[in-house]
Amino acid sequence: MQLVILAAGHGRRFGGLKQLAPVGPNGEAIMDYTALAAEACGFTGIVVVVRDEIRDEVAAHVATRWDVGLPVELVCQPPVPGTAQAVLCARALVDGPFAVANADDLYGEAALRLISEHFGFAACDPSGTGDRDRHVLVAYRLERTVITAATVTRGLCEVGADHELDRVAEHRVHRRADGRFDAVPLVHVVSADAPLDGHPMHRILSGGEPVSMNLWGFHPRLFDELDVAVRAFDPGAGSPPELLLPEVVGSLVSTGADEVHVVETDNRCIGITHREDIAIVHDEVLHESLHLDTVRAARPELPG
Repeated sequence: MQLVILAAGHGRRFGGLKQLAPVGPNGEAIMDYTALAAEACGFTGIVVVVRDEIRDEVAAHVATRWDVGLPVELVCQPPVPGTAQAVLCARALVDGPFAVANADDLYGEAALRLISEHFGFAACDPSGTGDRDRHVLVAYRLERTVITAATVTRGLCEVGADHELDRVAEHRVHRRADGRFDAVPLVHVVSADAPLDGHPMHRILSGGEPVSMNLWGFHPRLFDELDVAVRAFDPGAGSPPELLLPEVVGSLVSTGADEVHVVETDNRCIGITHREDIAIVHDEVLHESLHLDTVRAARPELPG
């Protein structure tokens, strides 16, 4: 079971390479913690998806900072934008069930463990079988994923009574002064700076809604499904500029072509979108005692 970390983003709103932004007490990046959590949860390897122009910088960071006992490979995303293409380009390096995570979101070990448990790789499943034929999504509550009043993108999920994903759609969301959220579907947002509350598709959310933070577990058949979607995608006039992974998965479940089991968590998931987020994430890392040395001290079986 491998973990694919998506680290090819441009960080336009952040204004730099947020994948390597230092948030830990010794300059650790968010994905450093994700790599350590993957090892603790039974993952057997990590694939990091990067852009060609940042490959050397990311490779140097991994070589000097990742003291994990897992094989790590880097793969460059072709110049086709979007998280769907990013995952697809890791195909040749993945063998069996795999997880997908963003490089700039701090998920925590407990969330990654939900995926390993789903696929039967965790110690709590002695049979070692799990549910390896079905995709899985770890869903967070919206209010547990937003750390400032800045507008962010979240994949709002509709989940059936059987805990199956019925629909996921990317939305632009903004926290209101009363603690609720303004939301508009991303496909209807003309400008990233446009106010949401006056939009004809605007709605108000309580904050308890389940959202995707791009933490998935997939059966390897997803690569075939991604290949079909990427080949059919035309970023021409009137279409989105990039193909997003949640949009592809959402289309699969809405048409009945595939199914995704949803496990919800009350844990926080915070990440870096804007430069001012670094200080907040830094404080969260200290609060949760996620410093790498602290984690290793608590788990003497890990290398280091």
